[in-house]
Amino acid sequence: MKPLRPFRRTLCAPLAAALLGASALLWGRQAAAEESAAEQLFREGRALLVEQRFAEACPKLEESQRLEPSLGTKLNLAFCHERLGQVATAWVGFQEALITARTAGDAAREAFAKARIDALAPRVPWLRVRASAGDAGADQVTILLDGAALDPVAWDKELPVDPGEHVVAAAHQGDVFWETTVALKESERVDVAVPAAASAEAAPAPVPAAASRPARRPAARSPAARLPRARLLPEAPRDGARDERSVRAASPGVSDRLVFEVGGFLGHLWLDADKTDVCVNGDGECDFSLSTGSFLAGATGFIGYTAMERLDLGIRAQIGLHSSAGLLIALGPSVSYPLGDRYRVGGTLLFGTATQSGPVFTDGYVWNGYDYDYRSDTVTTSVPLGFSLGLGVEIGMKLTDSPSGALFLQTTPLLLVGADGVAASLPFGVAYRWN
Repeated sequence: MKPLRPFRRTLCAPLAAALLGASALLWGRQAAAEESAAEQLFREGRALLVEQRFAEACPKLEESQRLEPSLGTKLNLAFCHERLGQVATAWVGFQEALITARTAGDAAREAFAKARIDALAPRVPWLRVRASAGDAGADQVTILLDGAALDPVAWDKELPVDPGEHVVAAAHQGDVFWETTVALKESERVDVAVPAAASAEAAPAPVPAAASRPARRPAARSPAARLPRARLLPEAPRDGARDERSVRAASPGVSDRLVFEVGGFLGHLWLDADKTDVCVNGDGECDFSLSTGSFLAGATGFIGYTAMERLDLGIRAQIGLHSSAGLLIALGPSVSYPLGDRYRVGGTLLFGTATQSGPVFTDGYVWNGYDYDYRSDTVTTSVPLGFSLGLGVEIGMKLTDSPSGALFLQTTPLLLVGADGVAASLPFGVAYRWN
């Protein structure tokens, strides 16, 4: 048998390597599939967000975050919960995103999360569950909040909850002996006193923290979207001013999908226009053209509507003055689309015109009553391009990002063609886009 041992070793080594390789390949395929599924869910969730179908978007973003946690998904998920009116869940989500962004050194997203936290804080309802002194301890009584056991450490502490109905129950040795439903609205604070097991029949009803703000039952919300109970959040400070402050939930509308852009540019304009006019030196008609390039300075703007995922439809306008004593005006329907997180491209169908002034040499024969005389002269005239059609292009690169929008370095070249000539411009400038 001894001569077989080297053979066995020779055979086992490739077998082990093949098994390890197959396992690594299967693991890699599974990880790639999960990553692909997470990315697909994120894109579907984002598209539903843009379409304001928040109830459908949140579950997809939640599953994407579970498969592949990321800061961007966390922020979108918190925003989705905010739009659903789940202000406490959104508030917690933005706090987690703030910590993640701060750790990653992402100042723009940190500022965005901080702004949403500050905006949501006055709207969060708070619930305090008070247990009887004799029942302090999980071995005697278990307190349930929306069906989940509440850690004894959280007893008698204010907990952020979403607006709507919440069920508070108490169980002893697995048997529920007391239960009540309490409804909270935004900014409200409510205390619930849980009776001892022996005095369950004489249990007092929940008492609002502020007597001037009686609890009223709002519309029910989806139980599946309630705030997770696994994490214990710090007790909220008692602020009398906040107790009396009521903030209405913002309803998503058309304004949430509007996009604005304002920018300035410097560049060059080429204009070649023809003009037929009466000569200043007689009654004859003179044909002449003015073709020149000149320095151009002006402003550009865009107002649009996010029609679908990452696609903006709207109107772009450009207006500029140039050194040939004229102007350029162009506007028309435009489409704009981001390439990744940094670049943006777009196109515009333009309607507009351009003018310029300059010296023109004119000559021709003029009838003097008896014969034709040849005359020539140099005049200064204004040459309009007339009504023109053309195309424009938008190419932008993001310089900085902020909670409200982004600053772009961009160029918006255009070409106009009219019956009297053509005009082209190549501008470079910066523009800020509010999203």
